[in-house]
Amino acid sequence: MRSRIFRKAAALILLAAVPVLMAGTTGKIAGTVADKETGEPFVGANVMIVGTTQGAASDANGNYTILYVPPGLYSVQVTAMGYAKITVSDVRVFIDQTTPVDFSLETQAVAGEAVSIVAERAVMKKDVATSVAVVSATEIRELPKATVQEIVQLNAGVQEGLTIRGGGADEALFQVDGITLRDPRNNQPITGIPLSAIREVSLERGGFSAEYGQVRSGVIKLVTQEGEKDSYYATLTAKASPPQAKHFGMSVFDPNSMWMRHYLDEKDDVCWLGTTKWDPYTQAQYPPFDG
Repeated sequence: MRSRIFRKAAALILLAAVPVLMAGTTGKIAGTVADKETGEPFVGANVMIVGTTQGAASDANGNYTILYVPPGLYSVQVTAMGYAKITVSDVRVFIDQTTPVDFSLETQAVAGEAVSIVAERAVMKKDVATSVAVVSATEIRELPKATVQEIVQLNAGVQEGLTIRGGGADEALFQVDGITLRDPRNNQPITGIPLSAIREVSLERGGFSAEYGQVRSGVIKLVTQEGEKDSYYATLTAKASPPQAKHFGMSVFDPNSMWMRHYLDEKDDVCWLGTTKWDPYTQAQYPPFDG
């Protein structure tokens, strides 16, 4: 009996934690449904994301909200008895942001009548108080970059080494699907994620909410792709670099290099008697050598 109660309690705790785990990885679609002729709010209209099971019904004020929508492009459809079906395409959903989609229903004049609309991106997002930059999977494929760090560094206010607004990488927060990836030894983010596995990258450079801890300079949120049910795909990345020296600085074969000079310096008999023949200043620049 005790084990059964324990299992039920653990299941309830897990179900309660699901919305928390979804934070930072999904967005939402919200808006209003109204009658086009009267302008009155429409109650009970069904709003669905085409190709998914996610949707909502408009309430007494004509408002609806679809939660936990993964980032990406969608088509949103509204249906109601006696009214023409309306589909809004190219609806872009961002991480931790609300995408507004409003509908005005027209009386159905012909059976099966449908209206298609292309969504317009809002110039100003009312629900965003932070400085947010978003890079989609399509943009990542077109960019000549090979790492997540290079993608993030394309944004204003980010310098090499993930220095965001003057703060080092150890002061930033890097999350993949809501999970923080950070090296506990030096607090550096672990960014070794293949670009082909990324659905969207979001960068918040300031003004982020209190839900994020141990962060000072910026929040980098990454959502990964999901596999297809009926197909396979792969990505092949090839890199090439022009011919160049295999060393930096002085060559190891240079007569004055710290690897060769001991054996070649016959002027002071160093090659025979060792580095004690040199003055203290020169000895400090080279490893000791007995001859």
